[in-house]
This record gives sequence, structure tokens and C-alpha cells, in this order.
Amino acid sequence: MKSFNFTQFHHKMNRVKSLFFASAIIVFGGFFTSCEDVIEVNVEQKQVKLVVDAFVNTMDTVQSIRLTQSIPYFATPGTEPAVKDATVLIADTSNFKVFPFVHTQDGIYQWKPNKNTGDTFVVGRNYALLIIQGGDTFVSVSRLNPTVSKFDSLRTVPQEGNGPPFAGPGRYLEMFADDLPGYGNYYWIKTFRNDTFLNKTTELTISQDVGNNGGPAEGGLFIYPIRFQGVNQFTRPYRDGEKVRVEIHSISMETFYWFQLLLNESNNGGLFSTPPVNIRSNIVSLNRNSQRGLAGFFCMSDVVHKSMIIRE
Repeated sequence: MKSFNFTQFHHKMNRVKSLFFASAIIVFGGFFTSCEDVIEVNVEQKQVKLVVDAFVNTMDTVQSIRLTQSIPYFATPGTEPAVKDATVLIADTSNFKVFPFVHTQDGIYQWKPNKNTGDTFVVGRNYALLIIQGGDTFVSVSRLNPTVSKFDSLRTVPQEGNGPPFAGPGRYLEMFADDLPGYGNYYWIKTFRNDTFLNKTTELTISQDVGNNGGPAEGGLFIYPIRFQGVNQFTRPYRDGEKVRVEIHSISMETFYWFQLLLNESNNGGLFSTPPVNIRSNIVSLNRNSQRGLAGFFCMSDVVHKSMIIRE
């Protein structure tokens, strides 16, 4: 009986494997190449929405509210039509003092505070937003909560940058501020670099109390991820001569969770993503027969801020 030659069998199997993988590359290569065709999807917009950007604060600067109309999902961002013919005002619900916002341009309505005449917002009061446009009346209410108990300083910290998240050596910013005593305070920390607001969703920093949902640590210094990671761009360390400003805005609990929904939707991708959903607004229509939807949010904020010039 002829013995089995393991060497020849091994060589034959290698040739078979080589032919198999070569064929697979050709087949799947053609398959993936054919998937490069561009598919245009026309998503019909069933309902045009009024989009309201109404984040108003206690800073002694011009306050703005922007009104636009929604556009289809695949339309070019930045092409939203401006709503220019609305009546927009905010009213103090405790004494019904009215603060009228006047249209300036591109759907932007503005009002400027005046301490000499008492035209200012007061912490601790409730404020109502009223928008009248196109036969519809829209309203919302927001409480003006106080911001942090103390904003001590901004400091720069040298880092070697030997690995993630640091892109390289340089100076990075650290914020020293204390949460208000008591549980249930909410904040939006806004960072401006050379007067440019860092407004990407990846740069959005919000905090409940000191961070990580507060808990027993409420009323103290913000935790490290808030006071350090939240105010830096780790791909760009700060350089000598750069200007940086950090603002700490008080926000309502509803605003905090609205921001969280925005973050969840913006990061909703990959194999285990969930179907996207429309994020609810805190603005409502008084017209039950209105055919327009609503998007956006209204929030009143108390603000403290610090600025510094980076010096190495």
C-alpha cells in the first residue's frame, strides 16, 4: 500500500488556499467597488418647523434671539430661511415688565440691558418668552437661576503631552470655580479662544453640581473632567499671547437634559446605534390648529466669567 505523503498534501493544500483567497479578493473587490456609486436620497420635509435659539443671559451686552425655519434633512446647513416678521418679547412674570426684542437682520432679534433705567434681568425670577408670527403665538417660561458661588481663577498647566489625550507638549487651561451649595444646580461652561466660541458638540461642557451628577460632593470645586478637560482642545495646546475666556452659565434642569439629548443624538452611530428622534422643545404653541412644528429652546442664564492672556 502506498504511504500517505504529508509533504505533497501540504503543498497541494497551500495551492488550494492561495487560489481560494485570490478568487475571494477578486470577487469581493468587485463587490465593494460597485458600492461606491453615489445614491441621492430625497427626504421630504413633512412639516416646516419654527426653530428658536433663545439663550438669554444677565451679561451687560446685547442679547439676541434667532428665529429660522427648518430645512430638509439633507439640505445644506446654514441655508435655513430667516423669520423676519415676528413679534418677540420677554416678560418678567413677577411684575409683567416687558423686554422687547427688535429684528435687526437675518432673523436675529435683539435687546440691550440698561441698568440706569432698571431694564435688567433679576436672578431668582421667572421669565416668559412670547413669539407672535404668522397667526401663531408661541410661549415658554424659564427661571433665572444663580450661577456658581465663586469663580476664583484661570491658570495654565504645562504638560509634556506624552500620549492621549494630549497632541503634544504645551500649556493647557484649568478653571477653579465652586458649585453652589445644595443639590440640583446646573451649568453650561463656555470657552472662547481668541474670541472664538468653541461650539462643536465635542466641546460642549455641561455639569450637574460639581460634575458626575453631583451627589455628596455638591457645593465644592468642579471635578477634574469639568475644570480641565472641559475647557481645553487637546489637539491644540495654548500658545504664548493667546486670549482665552471662560463663562459659567446657570441653566435649568430641563436645559441640562436637553443638552444631554443633543449629545446622545450627535454621537448616535455605529453598529448599535438607535433610530434618531426629534428632540422636544420647551416652547409651545397656543394655537391648537397650527400646522407648524417647533424646535429649539428657551433658557435664562446668570453668568460669571474670567479672561486671561496665555504667558509661557
